[in-house]
Amino acid sequence: MSPSSLAQPTGKGEGAGALDLLRFLAAAFIVLYHFGSNAPVDLTAAYPMLDRGWLATDFFIIVSGYVLGRAYGDSLDGLTTHPLSFLTRRLMRIWPPHLIVLGGLAILLAVAGLLGIPSDSPERFQTSDLIYQALLIHAWGVTDQPSWNEPSWTLSALIVCYALFPLIWLLTRRVMGRGWALILGFGIVILAAWLSQRILGTSLYNLAFHHGVVRALPFFILGTLLARFAQGRSVSRPVALASCLAALGAVVAIQATPMSEFSALASIVALATLVVGADNLGLRRTRAIRTLGNVSFALFLTHAVVGTVWFSGLDALQIRVGWWAWIGALVVVLTAAGLFYLLIDKPIQTWLRGLMKRAPAKPSSPVAQPS
Repeated sequence: MSPSSLAQPTGKGEGAGALDLLRFLAAAFIVLYHFGSNAPVDLTAAYPMLDRGWLATDFFIIVSGYVLGRAYGDSLDGLTTHPLSFLTRRLMRIWPPHLIVLGGLAILLAVAGLLGIPSDSPERFQTSDLIYQALLIHAWGVTDQPSWNEPSWTLSALIVCYALFPLIWLLTRRVMGRGWALILGFGIVILAAWLSQRILGTSLYNLAFHHGVVRALPFFILGTLLARFAQGRSVSRPVALASCLAALGAVVAIQATPMSEFSALASIVALATLVVGADNLGLRRTRAIRTLGNVSFALFLTHAVVGTVWFSGLDALQIRVGWWAWIGALVVVLTAAGLFYLLIDKPIQTWLRGLMKRAPAKPSSPVAQPS
């Protein structure tokens, strides 16, 4: 998903709970990937699937495009949502909590410095990189130094995706049927993977964060076109469940094979099948499931900072990192994410929604009716 909380998909209502669960599971997988090497036994070595964190990141991006298509597709088709209004909502959703986490990290480092606890990686905390991250442009090729809250490169890349989303959605409505949208989505991923190898000399699935836009855009477009394909379509729950189980089995089985462009693409196909299948399960969006979906963004945004504090604190206290300490890290990051959502993110979003409702409505500029 973006890694961000997204509006309830139009037309799916209380049956869209599976998408919330998928977002949370993707965020949890990212946490396991980032923390795996800190376990007493390197989990990324013991379980090769955990060494392929790109799976969770790309899955997150696919789900983001898909959920946006389900949430805003009908209103864009009906010209009741203006592209500028859509982009403003998305920016307001991700930028304030991002700035709060980044600012908190900067204050934490400043306090640590005053207490005589210098960072062991000062090159990761340059002022220029702080500015790039605050502006959310660090995945646009302006720097190649992983720094500050590193996972936020995904948000930087998604800003570009959000800006292009209305255009992508309306163009696909104009030029093709829904079946062709599915073919085009996978075709774009295949083309992007080929161009990445030819031009950048690196697999699309392993591109560094400063090529984040290049990496994210094909998968976001795929998610968007999956939503276009699914628009107005539905399958029975047994068929949806069978497709989800088959897709999950395929993802796990594929990771037992050596990494290659073919196996990576096969994983993406399986994940795409999982997304569409889950959307048709009809799982109710209970309060608990909706909360997990919302907490997924907070978990993605805060886990690296909270984890660094946790493990650095254990090192400073000379506490041997055993299984209990590692499991404690998971509990701490989940707790911190829940508190961040309840005490910071949710109140801010409630205030911003109220502010936007009170703002005078601006007339939408004319947009040609899609054929």
